[in-house]
Amino acid sequence: MLDRMLAQRDLFTLVGELARKRRIIGPVRRENHFFYEEVADVGTLDLSFNYCVYGPRAFLFPPTETLFTFNRFDHTFTAKPVLDVRPMAFVGVHPCDIHAIRLLDRVFEQDHRDAHYLARRSHTLIVGVDCRTPCTEGVFCADMGTHSAIEGFDVMLYPLHRDGRDDTTFGVMFGSDAGRDWILYSRRGAIPTAADERAFEQYEREKAAAFPRHLRMHANDLPELLDRSYDSLLWEATARRCYSCGSCNLSCPTCYCFNIYDESDLSGTTGRRERTWDGCHLKNFAEVAGGHNFRPRAASRLRHRIYRKAKWVRQRTGLAGCVGCARCDRACTAKINSVEIYNQLAEEA
Repeated sequence: MLDRMLAQRDLFTLVGELARKRRIIGPVRRENHFFYEEVADVGTLDLSFNYCVYGPRAFLFPPTETLFTFNRFDHTFTAKPVLDVRPMAFVGVHPCDIHAIRLLDRVFEQDHRDAHYLARRSHTLIVGVDCRTPCTEGVFCADMGTHSAIEGFDVMLYPLHRDGRDDTTFGVMFGSDAGRDWILYSRRGAIPTAADERAFEQYEREKAAAFPRHLRMHANDLPELLDRSYDSLLWEATARRCYSCGSCNLSCPTCYCFNIYDESDLSGTTGRRERTWDGCHLKNFAEVAGGHNFRPRAASRLRHRIYRKAKWVRQRTGLAGCVGCARCDRACTAKINSVEIYNQLAEEA
């Protein structure tokens, strides 16, 4: 059931008011592609976008960040954490990326809570925009169950009526008290009518028919399939094309591996601890002290990534480690395709 109806012009007015208190991040067109960017003018947001080249991960989990600064003086050592608590709002997040953020939330709060990620996340408002049809070719979000989202957002927008780019009317669903307060306190929009609810039901039916399935098995069966496929010859055959460039890791919205190093001045008395993204496809990712590498071959690294996305992350968190956005497939310079790997393993099995 919808909670509100909201015209796009009213939505942008609300976002403009929100920009007085929060950084606004959303889809911006750059030539023929869209990117999540921080915007100074909310009018540059394009909510009719298809897909963004990268997900919003970098704003919650930056590619490089300072964890703390430190000082050593007179046989004492002090450290000062660096936390980013600037309020921000994502406006225009597709369901697959909402699922990706949910996974990051689970990972960074599970077992050992990550204060740096959680500080950003606790000050973030998420406004989602649902997909009526697949955003582009090659996506398999429906197979992974991530083409729709019922949680993980503060507000979800459903484009029900469209009379042009600037005349879209959204059905609104609240996902949190913060999202409800933001919309209702503005006194903008209208209570959904019976006709609006029927339009939403029709929207849901059309969406269900528009998303095809690409996997030859259910996503829940992937862990068992991979259990039987550890020694498959497919890993070596596919990895012969792999450059180990890490493009798949960098473009994935759910990758969360990182490396840590310290930077200090020449005297060693002051410095900072830095965190940077890392990727399991990179040759030195599994190298440890003494020079031993647990995965020196591209085939073992490829297998490791697929197992993490389709088996190990799901078993550990209960959430999909792959959201089916196919960004890794589009970024791959060797044109390695995840769906093809899963389906070929299914044929072998």
